[in-house]
Amino acid sequence: MPLVAPDLLTLVRRACADRGALPFLQVGAEVETAAAFCANVEAVALGLLAAGLRQGDRVAILLERSTAEAAVLLAVAVAGGLAVPIHSRLKDAQIAHVLADCAPFAVVTSRVRAVALHDAASTLAGHRIFGVDESVPNLATELLPRATGGTLPTPSSSLPAVLLYTSGSTGRQKGIVQDHHNLALGAAIVADYLALTPDDHILALLPFSFDYGLNQLLSSLHAGCRVTAADHLGVGELAVLLRQHRPTGLAGVPSLWHEVASGLTTGSLRPDDGASLRYVTNSGGALRVADSRVVRQHWPQAQVFAMYGLTEAFRSAFLPPAEFDAFPQSFGRALPGVELLLVDAATGGVINGPGTGELVHAGALVAQGYWRRPEDTTRRFRPDPRGTGQLVVYSGDLVTRDAAGRHSFVARTDRLLKVQGHRVSPDEVAAAVAGQPGVGEVAVFGLDGGADGHRIVLCVAGDPLDSTLLARLQRRCRAQLPSYMQPAALRVVAALPHNSNGKIDEAALRSLIGPCIDKS
Repeated sequence: MPLVAPDLLTLVRRACADRGALPFLQVGAEVETAAAFCANVEAVALGLLAAGLRQGDRVAILLERSTAEAAVLLAVAVAGGLAVPIHSRLKDAQIAHVLADCAPFAVVTSRVRAVALHDAASTLAGHRIFGVDESVPNLATELLPRATGGTLPTPSSSLPAVLLYTSGSTGRQKGIVQDHHNLALGAAIVADYLALTPDDHILALLPFSFDYGLNQLLSSLHAGCRVTAADHLGVGELAVLLRQHRPTGLAGVPSLWHEVASGLTTGSLRPDDGASLRYVTNSGGALRVADSRVVRQHWPQAQVFAMYGLTEAFRSAFLPPAEFDAFPQSFGRALPGVELLLVDAATGGVINGPGTGELVHAGALVAQGYWRRPEDTTRRFRPDPRGTGQLVVYSGDLVTRDAAGRHSFVARTDRLLKVQGHRVSPDEVAAAVAGQPGVGEVAVFGLDGGADGHRIVLCVAGDPLDSTLLARLQRRCRAQLPSYMQPAALRVVAALPHNSNGKIDEAALRSLIGPCIDKS
């Protein structure tokens, strides 16, 4: 494996030295060379320190897809702060929750991103605002500070660098702390098994707030290759991006590959659109076999890397492309330095050899825990069941392992849903409509949605004869929830069924409304 940078500042500086005046990052019409990008990172980092940023301070990054988004994220980390990238699809309520939870030193935003909020003044009230461009309407805004000529101290490899928010089983999103070492090591490991070189050009459609998307940016820095970042809007836009940029690598989640397979089948994507691709990767859920066969048929030159990771451990496993056609449902074996254990739910014992159990990530890349949630940290980050004294991460994923050590996903062991590669808490969806006029109890569960993961079903107790209630709830969901959290089915029933303990009986509810859902 190539030399691993001990921290993100070293990673950035090496990329500048390796790539220099060559284009590094492109977003739309913006193109920055590696030298310009790295200089921008250092200038912002120095500016933040001059503005009073202290080690461990959080900086929320509320920006649209741009070169500034990537530069500010890295600048915060190399200055010793915790970068808090906020997913571009989140709405006011989710953003307000993240800001209240992380208590940032400042929020970095732009006019474009702030205008997209329903009520920017209310959502960002009480926070110090740095704008990357002109002032943000109705908000006291300082221009994002930049400075030159100073010296940045090299961060410790164990220093926290990013705070990535992901949905938790208890409802609201919670932050996961990753340090410089894990981010730099994860970049090196992935760049190594993908065999990235300076000649590669990565098309990055995944957000930097997603550990999978952040790793693409960092792996590109590690390898000194080019990256074009874009928002994925549909298969037509993807075709244009592929033709225009001719990337060598493309990462996606199962829903993207389902779109690709459908596009290749219908002709909205052509085989020659992907002719430049040397490899494609999948993570965030199991890739449907039918979709992978179409992709392999039309883009036979592209190696397929099935991968697995969880935000609590950044990256975990991959399947070598040579094994993909024979084992398309597997995500492979542990990364170098990582051990994947299977733990029996009944006994808590480690299963040796083939078997089925909860996947537990041990060794390298384990996160530092949840931000200010010691109980959640204790529940998920536990002592190694083998007695090594090290902390491991219990994934909540039920996984099977074959005799050759390949792993395949079976099911979730908790209530979290997977939608388009995103983890979704049923409680967070329920909270969007709870307490609304005419709404009693609320229940949310998931049904198999194929390549997209789960179909979200939202059930409320109310008056089924109220012709306005359903429409009001649909409008509420559209206003309060990002697109991947939108219910695929919304049902109003007179009362939700309960079990003997007084809890909502989900099995009975599924049975009650199942025929209605099937007709959706």
